[in-house]
Amino acid sequence: MESTPFQFETAQALITHCHCDGCGVTVHVHETPAPVACPYCQRPLEQSRSEEPLAEVAEFPSLEAARERMARLYTRPPKWLAGLILTVAVLMLATAVFMQLRSAGNYFYQPLVSLYSLVAGVFVVSRFLIASMYVPPRDQGYEPTVSVLVPCMNEAGVIRQTLERVFAAGYPDDKLEVVCVNDGSTDTTLQEMLQAQTRHPNLVVVDFKKNRGLVHAWAVGVLLGRGEMVVCVDSDTFIFPGSIQKLMQGFTDPTVGGVSGHCDVENAQTNLLTRMQDVRYYFSYKVMKAAESVSGTVSCLPGCFSAYRRVCVLHVLDEWLNAKVMGEYGNFGDDRSLTNLILRDYKIVYTDQALATTIAPEYWGQYARQQARWSRSYLREIVKVGRWMWRKHPVPALSWYAMMWMPIIEPVVITSALVVAPVVAFMAGGTNLGMAYLLGVLAITLVWTLHFWEQTGRRYWWTGFLYTFSYMAFFSWQLYWALATLRGRHWGTRG
Repeated sequence: MESTPFQFETAQALITHCHCDGCGVTVHVHETPAPVACPYCQRPLEQSRSEEPLAEVAEFPSLEAARERMARLYTRPPKWLAGLILTVAVLMLATAVFMQLRSAGNYFYQPLVSLYSLVAGVFVVSRFLIASMYVPPRDQGYEPTVSVLVPCMNEAGVIRQTLERVFAAGYPDDKLEVVCVNDGSTDTTLQEMLQAQTRHPNLVVVDFKKNRGLVHAWAVGVLLGRGEMVVCVDSDTFIFPGSIQKLMQGFTDPTVGGVSGHCDVENAQTNLLTRMQDVRYYFSYKVMKAAESVSGTVSCLPGCFSAYRRVCVLHVLDEWLNAKVMGEYGNFGDDRSLTNLILRDYKIVYTDQALATTIAPEYWGQYARQQARWSRSYLREIVKVGRWMWRKHPVPALSWYAMMWMPIIEPVVITSALVVAPVVAFMAGGTNLGMAYLLGVLAITLVWTLHFWEQTGRRYWWTGFLYTFSYMAFFSWQLYWALATLRGRHWGTRG
């Protein structure tokens, strides 16, 4: 279903401005009901009205261009090449298993490296096997009312296109509202939002006078939103036609509290770093999230494109907002922590039918800051969730514990395998366990990168090795830096 532009009889839009001076919050509404109380202090909001000139139509890809882009994202290679890729992947996987069996005698001398390699290998293989059983939620034509939340800070260059793509996604206008939150931006982000509002009566713009953090941007959107479902979209994420409808189909199961869509990297062609992230994104969604979805235990609903039952979020909102880290309040809540609060009582699933693209970091410094923020989020959650995850089904529970705890010891394992083991082997004249470990890592990397190529046809599959090498050399160790800076409150990649 394609949405049609709203037709105005005049070139003016009547905007209502609702302001709370004490909390520094202003809510701008067009034709949606104006809030009467501040979402923070609950005091009456001061209201004023103004007529704003109708903004020019924003330039962004047409629906036809968006559909062509969506089709180009997944152009599988010829059958003979796909068969060759699959054969090579299976052979490399068999080689990795053989190397593990061959090095069984080293378990006594290097138990940490050997056991870790075994567990990691079994974990990755199990992800592929379980992901092969994944089936996306069946389309039943379910169309509840939806509030799309778009938090934003210093994204003037892309926010207008993000909003226009939401309205052009084809969801029925009478069931859709968009709440866009300006989190204290210092550029022209707010002006871009207000320009878009003149053309879209069901767009609500919230302006924070000062930066409050991502958790408050989401929370105020949930409180002001009126939809039965809440869809979270990053300010630099572009959704494809039909994706909101696809995202909603997971909620036909009343035990489901959240649904993850699928994101590829919009700017993958920019450089090696963005291509590397595109390969990694595919694996994290199509293999990892698909495997978790089979048991309804997706561990993180990414903020770039996911949906929640609004009642589920409201139930845990106070706990989420008032979370503490090391005894201190702060803007610590994020997508992972919200996901886990809902996962306690509901299923969380993934649909690969709801597609979007998101802009990934293009510079290593920006990427490192993003990874540090994600690492802090991961560290804050493992202890809390570990207290109750064992109550879930044994298979997803064991998988979760393996996935969450292995990264903590991985830097030590890498050092033991690639630095300590070769030195010991040289001095004692024994077997070099480091070579077996490295070959195993390369084999597993080749398997998931070739899987990416076979499924998408994107020829830069080999950049997945750049991810593996950069992770082993630097980003695995960054976890300890994240632990030392656990109280960090920054958005990470925002200005």
